[in-house]
Amino acid sequence: MRSTIYFLLLIVATVSLSGCVSEITPIDDLDSAVADERVAILVTDQQQIDDALKDGPVLLKIGAEWCPPCRQLDPVIDEIAIDYEGRATVMYIDTEITPALGARFNVYSIPDTTVIVDIEDGSYVFMRYDGVRETDRGKARILGYMEKGTFEKILDHAIKSREDLSEEQDL
Repeated sequence: MRSTIYFLLLIVATVSLSGCVSEITPIDDLDSAVADERVAILVTDQQQIDDALKDGPVLLKIGAEWCPPCRQLDPVIDEIAIDYEGRATVMYIDTEITPALGARFNVYSIPDTTVIVDIEDGSYVFMRYDGVRETDRGKARILGYMEKGTFEKILDHAIKSREDLSEEQDL
């Protein structure tokens, strides 16, 4: 009888406390329909990036649907796409859909995110966190999950850099 009471108390305590440990939704619980409603643009051809660069910098996330950190980053990337609409283009490459495109960017770990500022002499120019333009993507990439503010800082540098270049060309 005593063990039955302990067992029932244990079940009541477990049920009462379940879901109270964390406010973070586990990746496995995300609704698959939400993943299909992306704001960022899926890149399937490099020309899409080149065309977008005519209008401003491009934030490019490279990842895969099966990658939990990539999926955690998706809402951040989509929110930035909304916030920077008209000033920058936010795009993503799914390495499962277009592995050759991921390989073009020398991806060895995902998520791998970078901001492309421009094209010079047929090569991409990237923006580093400190606001320096860089032709070596390895020095400008962000590996893994990162907070929204980090991407905003880099994008703000990229937008300012393009504005400064535009002003110089107008002189």
